[in-house]
Amino acid sequence: MKLSVIAALAAATLAGFSFRAEACNPLLDKNFGKHVAPTVMPAAALARNSARTTSPATIVGLWHDVHTAKDGTLFLEGFDTWHSDGTEDELGNLPPATGPICVGAWRQSNGVVDLTVHVAWLYDTSNNFVGTLDIIEKNTVAADGNSYSGTFEARFFDPTGKQFNKVTGTTAAERLVKYTN
Repeated sequence: MKLSVIAALAAATLAGFSFRAEACNPLLDKNFGKHVAPTVMPAAALARNSARTTSPATIVGLWHDVHTAKDGTLFLEGFDTWHSDGTEDELGNLPPATGPICVGAWRQSNGVVDLTVHVAWLYDTSNNFVGTLDIIEKNTVAADGNSYSGTFEARFFDPTGKQFNKVTGTTAAERLVKYTN
């Protein structure tokens, strides 16, 4: 009850000041990318892992990934950890106040990895809850196991659960670390 009152007040405040929903979420602000996100990891980071090659090709491990919107702009960059138990977590290159951590569940079949659900809480830079995000991905791990690429669909929801935006695009990643049992 208290949460629905707060959400209603927040929505009324946003409507009253004619703010766009994108203004509450740095992922949607095209000017936000001015923090200069690298799209290629430094060679030194890759050199630290002497055994990057994996056989058979599996997504299990630590990756540097870049999600690019279909218009060619950077959507999200992160470090993504894919666990052998079918769970996944990603730390986005975003300010800590915005809630840059996502968690998900995945399955791999014939080299294709389906990230069936990947969710995050969203906050503005003043630590106000502004909604949730879910991402669905379909990725293919390269034969050498050191990269993957694919597509994504990200949907944004306000605190009441109403979808207010959707972004689609491509994902490219390079392996940083392979897990071994």
